[in-house]
Amino acid sequence: MTISAADADGSIVIPSDEETVSFSNVTFFEVDETLHLSDVADIAVQQEAMNGVVNTLGANCFYMVRIEGAFDAMKVRSEYKQEKSCRAPDVALEADQTEFDYENVRGTMVGLYCPQYMSSLNTAGWHFHFINEDRTRGGHVLQVSIKDAEASFDLMNGFEMTLFREDEFQKMDLARNVDETIRHAKTAMNGQG
Repeated sequence: MTISAADADGSIVIPSDEETVSFSNVTFFEVDETLHLSDVADIAVQQEAMNGVVNTLGANCFYMVRIEGAFDAMKVRSEYKQEKSCRAPDVALEADQTEFDYENVRGTMVGLYCPQYMSSLNTAGWHFHFINEDRTRGGHVLQVSIKDAEASFDLMNGFEMTLFREDEFQKMDLARNVDETIRHAKTAMNGQG
C-alpha cells in the first residue's frame, strides 16, 4: 500500500516513512455494496444518491467509499503543510488553503461517512478526497460533476482510536466545536459562504 498526499499546489507527494499526520481514517477496504453514478450534476446530488445506500444498510455505521470513473468537473482544495503538529483545523483552513479546478478528468474519489451521533468525534456526513488517474493531482473535494463512475461502499461497524500523548496535544481545547468554522472555511473559497 502506498500512502500519498496532496501538496499545497495540488500535486501528489509520497511522504517518507518518518512523516506523521495529526489525523487520519484508515481501513482495509472490503466492498459491501456498489452504486452506479452517471450524469450527476453536483456533490449534493451525489451525496443524496449515496445516502440512499447508507439509509438502506444502516445510517448509524461508518462507511468508506471508493468512486472510480470519469468526472466532468472537479473542484478540490489543499492546505499548506503546517509547521505546528497540533494547529486547530479551523485556524489552518481559514488562511492556508488553495483551490484547483479539473475538467474532463478520470480518477478516484475516496470518502468517509460519519454518522450524525458521532459529530463530536468527526464532522458528520460525507468527506471526500480525489486523486487523478495518473496519480499526479488531487485534493479535498469541494464540488464535483460525475460523468460516469462506480461507487463501492465498505460498511464499518467499529473502529479503533489512537490519541497523541504529547504535551501540546494535551493542552489543546478539543471541546470547542469547530464544525461551523470549518464549514465556513470550506465554502467561503468555493463562493458559497
